Amino acid sequence: MRSCCKIKISMIKLIIVGEYTLKNLSIDEKICLLTGEGYWTTVSAPTENISSIRFSDGPAGVRPQGDKGDNLGKNKSFPATCFPSHSALSCSWNRRLIEGVGQRIGEEAGVFGVDIMLAPDINIKRNPLCGRNFEYFSEDPYLNGKAGASYANGLKSSGAGACLKHYAVNNREFARMVCNSVIDKRTLRELYLTGFEIAVKESAPCAVMTAYNKVNGVYCNENGGLLDILRNEWGFDGIVISDWGGTHNRAAAAKAGADIEMPPCRLTYHEVKKALENGEMSEREIDECVKRIKSTSAKFRREKQDCDFKEHAEYSKKCADECAVLLKNDGVLPLKGNEKIALIGEVAKNPVIQGGGSSKVNPLSTVSLYDCIKQNIIGYERGLGGKALKLCSRADTVIFCAGLESGEHEGADRTTLCLPEKQINFINKISANKKVIVVLFCGSVVDLNWDDKVNALLYAGLSGQAGAQSVADILTGKVNPSGKLTETFPLNYDDIPYANEFGKDPYSEIYRERMAVGYRYFYDKQVKYPFGYGLSYTSFEYDGLTVSGEGASFYITNTGKVRGGEVAQMYIRFPDGANSPFIQLKGFEKVFLNPDEKVKVFIPFDEYSFRSYDAERGRWVEVEGEYKIYIGSSSSDLRLSGVIARQGVQSVSLCPLPEDAGYYPIQKNKRGRIIADLQTPFCLLKNSAGFAGRLLARLALRFTKNNPTVYGTLEYLPLRTLAQYGKFGKKRTEGFLMMCNGKFFKGLFRFLKKDKDI
Repeated sequence: MRSCCKIKISMIKLIIVGEYTLKNLSIDEKICLLTGEGYWTTVSAPTENISSIRFSDGPAGVRPQGDKGDNLGKNKSFPATCFPSHSALSCSWNRRLIEGVGQRIGEEAGVFGVDIMLAPDINIKRNPLCGRNFEYFSEDPYLNGKAGASYANGLKSSGAGACLKHYAVNNREFARMVCNSVIDKRTLRELYLTGFEIAVKESAPCAVMTAYNKVNGVYCNENGGLLDILRNEWGFDGIVISDWGGTHNRAAAAKAGADIEMPPCRLTYHEVKKALENGEMSEREIDECVKRIKSTSAKFRREKQDCDFKEHAEYSKKCADECAVLLKNDGVLPLKGNEKIALIGEVAKNPVIQGGGSSKVNPLSTVSLYDCIKQNIIGYERGLGGKALKLCSRADTVIFCAGLESGEHEGADRTTLCLPEKQINFINKISANKKVIVVLFCGSVVDLNWDDKVNALLYAGLSGQAGAQSVADILTGKVNPSGKLTETFPLNYDDIPYANEFGKDPYSEIYRERMAVGYRYFYDKQVKYPFGYGLSYTSFEYDGLTVSGEGASFYITNTGKVRGGEVAQMYIRFPDGANSPFIQLKGFEKVFLNPDEKVKVFIPFDEYSFRSYDAERGRWVEVEGEYKIYIGSSSSDLRLSGVIARQGVQSVSLCPLPEDAGYYPIQKNKRGRIIADLQTPFCLLKNSAGFAGRLLARLALRFTKNNPTVYGTLEYLPLRTLAQYGKFGKKRTEGFLMMCNGKFFKGLFRFLKKDKDI
């Protein structure tokens, strides 16, 4: 009761102070603050001491741009350090290391005058074909939250701000701007929101970016339910911004609590003004947005600063050392130094260090594996034809650099888990009478059913500008690999639950598997490589588990001959009444030990350890019963076990999935042609009532077909977003719709009229 009173008193004070501090702004000036000024900047209001905020894309590094801004990575940015991608960085399982990355990226942000980094990315890797999985940490919400909090705290320590994204349930790229994620309340809370919750509570970020998609029928940027959880349950007091072009109705978004629309949109003023005049929203709701903008802008009035780029490059190398995961080794690694080595593969000389799209950094430097080991090889071949086979015949050891040649990028999902067929065929051809070492350069799961043909398999990931040097040091034994997988590698894609439904319907994605994602689903099934798995050049022994009300303590001993790092993982299996037969990651700790060294490890319980979300009660509960505690080296290598009893409710029940129409509402004329409005996806103009719309859509989609990031974004781009990027005002937008709907000359006349700027 006291806490509720305090909240009410604070709200009253905030309203009183807020109304006073905004007295120098007219309603028009307040509305103008609700959208951007430049592609990466917000509007300033000097009379109210509101300064402009500058954003930059992340998360693998700063992507500062000049006048020609874009959110697809098309226009080049200023050079900056390219750190490992989130998918690689998470494989370190090292929160201190991740915090250090955030700190250094924040320092570089200061060099370019950037206030808030659009990072970290906390979405769940629900399906391995998601084209943006390389930007996300893992398939587990607890790991996502802890890694995201560490990254955000690192940014904060350098004076920069973090913007968590993409909130929420954004797990595919195909038709991401119109797709409806259909999900039950319990799964939403436990799997898809928990990572955001942890990061918000443990790092207090200054911003959160809403996702493009809908959640249960409501676009995230207008989803009052999601934003209420964010602010009123988790205590978030920063700004909520849209993803670039992710606003569909600015008035509805402001009413829900979304503060800033990015990039600048000339429709914002008219939409909000009309809603005010119609009584659909109040000036007080606008004031609440403006107050949050003012409070956040006050944190970022810093001058441009310098940083130690050389040290950052060294730190990027240190991160890459801990990110690589050794998946297989029959004793061929580390190399002895007397091998006759053939180096094969395009990426051995032209390294793939990152994915494509908004996260693409212009690296200050890069190094190739060829440059790092050329003095130790008998030859190199880029292609996989006869010359490569001839070179391999002269060698006793082959290092083959494999990867996804089409790349991984924003805007489109992958179509298969398989590597290019020519790479697999090459492995089959050289596997006889040769020691074959494969190095994988990719940011997400691939089919590894050819691994029985190789002696060693090193998953390098997308490990930034220094990744190749780390690979060289791991191969030669200068670095002992300590990375562990943060997503499950299945035997086959069809093993993924509801795999055949993923990305099939542009307007709907139904989360039928509920919480059975990744290792949760595979807990009692065979996989190729499990979550949390990774080999070392040494070995570790676990013993002495003690479970108390505070947590689990145990001992780890390095039983090998070299120093190494081990990631101890704590999993909990809930009692039957919790309806969760699988284990759940609830803690982890990374330790480094010398040979024969023994260390005591303690992993504490926290507020997330034993809770379940009860949809019927609308709150978190604990189910009464025995919770089994497991300590292990991976989700399938559980070395120690214990039990702790907890008091609570008898059970929680699963709630039904919401209903979903599964189609996009469209209007058609008598001839069956589409009548477009601002929410119409661009691709539907191919059948629009007006020839102008049909011609525009067909030409634009044809000319962007070879650029998957641009094509994938444009295909289902709402026309409001197209108008936003075209800098259309009210009249021009109306004219454009008229031309698309068959009123060409009337629309053209209106399109050519000048809009009055506010």
